[in-house]
Amino acid sequence: MSTSRSIAVHYDSDYERHDTGAGHPESILRYRTLCAALEQRPEEIARFISQRRATMQELQYVHHASYVDLVYRDCETFADALRTGDTAICEESYDVALRATGAALDACDAVMSGTHQAIFSATRPPGHHGTANQGMGFCIFNHVAIAARYLQEKHGLKRIAIIDWDVHHGNGTEAIFLEDADVFYASLHEDHIYPFTGSVNTKGIGAGLGTTLNLPLPHASDGAIALEQWDKHLTPALEAFAPEFILLSAGFDARIDDPIGGLRWDDETFAQMTRRSRAIADRFARGRIVSILEGGYNPQGLACAALAHLRALL
Repeated sequence: MSTSRSIAVHYDSDYERHDTGAGHPESILRYRTLCAALEQRPEEIARFISQRRATMQELQYVHHASYVDLVYRDCETFADALRTGDTAICEESYDVALRATGAALDACDAVMSGTHQAIFSATRPPGHHGTANQGMGFCIFNHVAIAARYLQEKHGLKRIAIIDWDVHHGNGTEAIFLEDADVFYASLHEDHIYPFTGSVNTKGIGAGLGTTLNLPLPHASDGAIALEQWDKHLTPALEAFAPEFILLSAGFDARIDDPIGGLRWDDETFAQMTRRSRAIADRFARGRIVSILEGGYNPQGLACAALAHLRALL
């Protein structure tokens, strides 16, 4: 395969309409700082434009219709948080979340068509805690889970791999695919923190046994330990699964000095994980990757780590 890659990134100030309130970690400032950094990206990396909103049918690939309706009603009635839990919202949050999911699906279409080989979709709110019927953490709709189903339903792919390196375990994504043999979910996350899931003993259920891989990491551990676990456990599992497409839940809150996370990864850790993901994608999936932003709550740290991730996609 040629080493030349067409890489793009999606970001848009319109996502700032999701207002989580004063002092919230998943803030407009966080996103604004990231977008300013992405404006300084290498010139070989294109900007990917998407105005798409996910449809009800697309949301229902993974979410119950009653939950989607609940999100709509809570936003329409000016609630400060979803009734299902602790997710901060405002009147605009439903529409912004639709756009974030829609952008992920647009990115999948562009990669499948060959327009780009990989796209980093830097959107908000994040999604990986969202279950079929519940918003959790800072998440409303589970963009990466919907994208996996979309690739299967629209593009006819069978085996999708989701790699999640957010500092928090993606309990929503895991729950959605726990019994699914055709979606491989792997998570590297800090052990014993919110949402207190992601045990190494959780490996899937029924037909899905063996397609869930959790790699919980000790508090204050650095990137070397995470990469060691990746090479020992994740690489052979991905090789055995042979994915046709790779989706990344790209959280950057495992970076050192993040105010929520307790791991100590540097920017090179994220670059190395990206290169490892690329190697698997090049070998099994024609290089196809869509990366979707999850966490990262030190604004400058997020910006630096995201740029390292983006450069490593080249």
